[in-house]
Amino acid sequence: MSRTTVYVDELIREYLMYRGFTKTAQSLEMEIKFDKDKDMRADKITEHLLSYVYTYDLTSLKSYWSYLYKRFFRRISNTTTHNSLMKLETCLYKYYVVYAHQSGKPDKVVEFFDKLAPELLNTPSKDTWKEWFSFQYIKNPESNTYFEPYFNKIWFDTFYMSLQNFISTVLDSVPLPSLLQWNRDNIFDNNEEKQKLQLEVNSLRSKLSDLSTASNAHLSEDMALYKQQRTEVEDDFCIVSSGRSPDTGRLLHDNKHRNISFTVLHPRDYTAHTCQVNHAVFSCDGMFCCTADVQGFVKVWTFSPEIKTIHAYAYKTGVFAVHWSRRSDKILYIGTGNSRIKIINISQRKASNELVHSRDGMNVIAIESNISGAAVVTSAVLPATNYCELFIWDVKTCRLTRSLEITPTASPILSCNFNHNGNLLVCGAADGMIRIYDMAEYQCIMGWQSDGYKPISTVRFSVDENTVFSYCEGFISQWRLYPMSQCLFSVNVNKHSSSGGGGGDKGTCEGGGGNPTTPTDLGTDSIFQTSPKFVLDTEGKYLLTSRGSQGILYSISNGITEDTIIPSHGGRITCVDWHVPYSTRLCLCATAAGFSRITELIMN
Repeated sequence: MSRTTVYVDELIREYLMYRGFTKTAQSLEMEIKFDKDKDMRADKITEHLLSYVYTYDLTSLKSYWSYLYKRFFRRISNTTTHNSLMKLETCLYKYYVVYAHQSGKPDKVVEFFDKLAPELLNTPSKDTWKEWFSFQYIKNPESNTYFEPYFNKIWFDTFYMSLQNFISTVLDSVPLPSLLQWNRDNIFDNNEEKQKLQLEVNSLRSKLSDLSTASNAHLSEDMALYKQQRTEVEDDFCIVSSGRSPDTGRLLHDNKHRNISFTVLHPRDYTAHTCQVNHAVFSCDGMFCCTADVQGFVKVWTFSPEIKTIHAYAYKTGVFAVHWSRRSDKILYIGTGNSRIKIINISQRKASNELVHSRDGMNVIAIESNISGAAVVTSAVLPATNYCELFIWDVKTCRLTRSLEITPTASPILSCNFNHNGNLLVCGAADGMIRIYDMAEYQCIMGWQSDGYKPISTVRFSVDENTVFSYCEGFISQWRLYPMSQCLFSVNVNKHSSSGGGGGDKGTCEGGGGNPTTPTDLGTDSIFQTSPKFVLDTEGKYLLTSRGSQGILYSISNGITEDTIIPSHGGRITCVDWHVPYSTRLCLCATAAGFSRITELIMN
């Protein structure tokens, strides 16, 4: 919603200037400057709230919390959620007391209890304050058994994240005015059109079910005739791939006897590349695809209503990373082998700008932008020495904002992923370390070793952001952040499981191979393998990865279970991505054979 709010603000500014309403535009700018809602962004609201703590402004802190309650929190009707709100308010005031003491401001501690003691004793949480009235009389409360946990950084980090996530949840439930629903109105102009489309979907599903039943009934009787007519069948209903794999029948048998969630249909191949494709990604709205091969050729193409190449670019130094902006489907980032990140505006058909790392000859192997699109994190490695730089850039000015320190050893960062508001960054490295960075302080706040020194080629936050998924040499693992580094499961996706499940025991992390005693050497070949090996859906229910030439869909709602097999792609799959429009899912798989396939999945 924050992105929509900012966009609508820009539209209103543009309209006012176009009409010549300059005074109104100036008033709007002034109102926005002192906007208490902070663009409806949970991270900004949290930072603004804590800024009163850092300046010991108790009056403003109470006033702003009261404003948030009247503006947003009073809408809460759920008892459990309301109890969480009361606990967060209590923690906020406790943090004020702790911070004032840590900053050497005993007068502010005394002031706090003088002003709020009557109020605290009349709240439902009064029992939690009984011990705290002695705080100001204890010489070293940080050494006291009761108060010691509140001085621990882990307590503050947990409180900060809980507060921000709570505010974000509340903001998502706020009813929107008509002007902020412009995007929804673009999708469905009226209810009549929506109902018409729903009837069409139901009709197609019924037809699909009939065709599926007929296809399965005749498959065993006349497979030869079926293969001769497969082109005609694939136009209406395609469960089988283009016949490149001798295991097609077995795959159909597997999906038939498996309790699968999706039906596989409508594969479309993009064949403009002549060699191995190492990068394949959808744009943020799914309108475009971008693929890059090992020879340095980059293609931007569309797949609806027909597959068509829009733009093509070539880089002699090679392409090591491709990333679409999270905010715009027009901005594309390309990491090359000469320390440069090309910023492509596809509407202008050329590089609009570039970012340059400090040393020549570095391979830019990871690029990630935050949700606002204002900041980009890039990782570049010098192949000869494995020297790595992890930089944060301001996209508007194309200037370096900060360099993130890679501790305890400066191992190459192979994959990055922001959380939903850009406050946290998770990184997977060649030394097997998973690191979490606080983007407000630009510091690594936690990190753990996954499995010896085996490289972590892909990392992603889960939807609830309480866990992290990682990919390490064929093993996908899920790690809990609190307590840190607890492995919930680890599954070998390269091993076929006829039972539909599999993986390591809960609470343990299994790996494949030995336990090397030195960090993995990051040669040129392995740098090419930093493209995403799995992708999560937006609801956190499914995970898409690959096994050989097959796409594999896992259900991750409760543990991890193999769900749906996407039949053979005729070549080893090198990377995956997907887009989720409405009730379908579009899977994009690139192959070592040089082509990329989009397969449509429909929910059963």
